[in-house]
Amino acid sequence: MTRSVRKAIEATLAGALAALCVLAALAGWFALAARAPGAQLGVMAVAAGGAAIVAAAALWHVFDLVRRHFRDLERARGAIVTLTGNRSAVLPLREEDDTALEIQRLCGALAGLSARYAEERAAPDQRLGAILASVSEALVVMTEQGQVSLVNFPGKALLGSERVRVGTSVFAALERDPVIAALERSRRKGAAVEARLRTVDGVELSGRIVSLEEHGGAVLSFDHGIAEHRAEVDHDLALHDRPPALSPVSDNTRVVDLHATVLDTETTGLDTAVDRVVSIGAVRVCGGRLYRGLSFDRLIRPGVPIPARSTAVHGITNAMVADADLFPAVFASFAPLAHDTVWIGHNVAFDVAMLRRESILAGLPWEEPAVLDTLLLAASLNLGLPGLSLEDLAEHFAVDVHGRHTALGDSLVTAEVYVRMLPFLAEAGVETYGEALRFSQRAKAVIARQKAAGW
Repeated sequence: MTRSVRKAIEATLAGALAALCVLAALAGWFALAARAPGAQLGVMAVAAGGAAIVAAAALWHVFDLVRRHFRDLERARGAIVTLTGNRSAVLPLREEDDTALEIQRLCGALAGLSARYAEERAAPDQRLGAILASVSEALVVMTEQGQVSLVNFPGKALLGSERVRVGTSVFAALERDPVIAALERSRRKGAAVEARLRTVDGVELSGRIVSLEEHGGAVLSFDHGIAEHRAEVDHDLALHDRPPALSPVSDNTRVVDLHATVLDTETTGLDTAVDRVVSIGAVRVCGGRLYRGLSFDRLIRPGVPIPARSTAVHGITNAMVADADLFPAVFASFAPLAHDTVWIGHNVAFDVAMLRRESILAGLPWEEPAVLDTLLLAASLNLGLPGLSLEDLAEHFAVDVHGRHTALGDSLVTAEVYVRMLPFLAEAGVETYGEALRFSQRAKAVIARQKAAGW
């Protein structure tokens, strides 16, 4: 059933309910009039009023059932779309006590399919773990950007389990320059090289490093000298995946082919005329897929104190940014990730305004990026939500909000929301970037509020 048919049914029921309410009110008025001296109306008017009230109550119950039924169907459809695009995604299913039996069965079937996918993914993991259980060396695999994509138990024991968690930067454990220098030697030689590396605590380690060549990144290994060994390995080798080659963005670029950088900034405040950026976080998206290996997360020394009220929101303190790079160096590192892509964010106009001002203050060249705003898209889709905050959308699409109110955390949540929004945009007839831009401009009330805020 199309959304237009659903809305027609809901509108018809709502109209009928309104008509019955009017009828009930009129009947009640006549019933009261019948009690006046000399009035000829009596039992029939009272009966009619009572019947209208009962009918209105019954119709309200039917309307509520239909509305909730469509809501549950929409969630089930969202689960199917999500699972099609990402087999490892958490399904947006919230089965409630009053959910219809047929929808409960559908949700159960989808949950079973998701579990089957999980078993298929786990099988190679188990084999890989068994193989690495025989390796006594400490192993750490890193992506081109330095993210940890695999670590075994000796690796965690040697470098610290928190510092080399999968998805974190290996440079939280090892000094950057010696690693980069050894990696360049391995690339030139085309083989593993011996390396003297140092932990961030200043401890020297003897190890080997080998470039993964076309897969990007490297494998680091160390003779750790730790007696205990466990058959444990944590990994997410999808961090090495790369999107298709970039192509120029135009109004005719299909949304499913769109290369995007989903970004967020944390700042000293919300005044784009005076406040400063203290953090940039971003992740690349192409079509319906996140490339977590292409992410960015850097603190910035703003040159002004961070107010306590802002720290209470994003958790970034003055001490945390005391040794951070200034904006020009951080933006220079961010630019290669975002170049020639569409910038996507929730209230992205604010982030663009802040980055534009920082670039002007630093004397850097600035080129206006192509943008899409998930807030405007959600408002134009008319999802029927009580609010359109990032939390509201995350709850609607069952996106994990772990790490919210950090720049990278918000970027990842926004990226997940955007990806799960794509099928709804397609259903609304939005197929190209130009159409998505025009569609987002329907949210006139939200746009007016953004302009009033100076964004």
